[in-house]
Amino acid sequence: MISWPIPLPETLKVKGPLAWGMVSLASFIVFFFLTFPYGPLQNRLLAELNRASGWEVRATDWSVGFPVGIEWHDVVLTGPTTIGALSLEAVRTTMGVFQAFLGRLVLDYAVQLPGAGQSGSGRATGSLTSDSWSLRSALAVTGHLQQVDLAGVLKPYVTRGLVQGDFAHRWDSAQGGDAALKGEGTIKFEIKDLETDRISAGASSIPALSFGRVLGTMACRDAACDVMEFKGDGVDGSFMVQGRMMLRQPLQESLLDLTVTLVPGAGFAQKAASLSLPPFQPGNPVTFKLVGPVMNARVAL
Repeated sequence: MISWPIPLPETLKVKGPLAWGMVSLASFIVFFFLTFPYGPLQNRLLAELNRASGWEVRATDWSVGFPVGIEWHDVVLTGPTTIGALSLEAVRTTMGVFQAFLGRLVLDYAVQLPGAGQSGSGRATGSLTSDSWSLRSALAVTGHLQQVDLAGVLKPYVTRGLVQGDFAHRWDSAQGGDAALKGEGTIKFEIKDLETDRISAGASSIPALSFGRVLGTMACRDAACDVMEFKGDGVDGSFMVQGRMMLRQPLQESLLDLTVTLVPGAGFAQKAASLSLPPFQPGNPVTFKLVGPVMNARVAL
């Protein structure tokens, strides 16, 4: 016959006010996470990202992550550029609970691009912090790119290339139609095994090029980006670019004021001849300026 109450092992018995307080706190945390309004939260986040970025962000499905996280699946970004839609395999976010109670938004994110090979590749990770849930006040974004395949992001201009780098940007105010171009920040990147397709630029065209390594550093403030370092080398030669770019919406209307120093390789000299470009002597540096809109830049020697 079973006696009542059922005797509990000594390790499961709760004794003293401190123990009861710990049990109460644990119960509160469990019920908090079980009843957290994940649905309205993910709808609010998508709506604010659409408004603040100027891009249309759509997700096929979403799920809950632990402890307070949301994961969107099969995400498609569509923006006012010539690149077209950008597909993401998954976007995972984790929210700071205590900051949310104080009216601030703190998100850690991880973006997985489709078709990534080895573990950890094809990812962008970082954080987003805002003084309010509306993303209209002070806002800061930091991130790290890990072996992202540029061919999947910049089609049809890039056919091959892996990029990694770091970026950071902050806005004192994220209000206004062109808010995404304002603020200040930096980006530093490295591209390996870069291959570009032939690109038409106004009445002329840029031949397909190959570079083993490309390095770049830019600093931007209120839509003005200073190109502090942008250089590369490979079978087609080497190049170095310095100057400034003024960002515009859409991005293909951004204005260039760049000085380019090109040291042609044997491969580039052959490609230039096939496109009826002026003859380039391999190994002889050529310096010229690129001025005007990105898609219709003028070349001045």
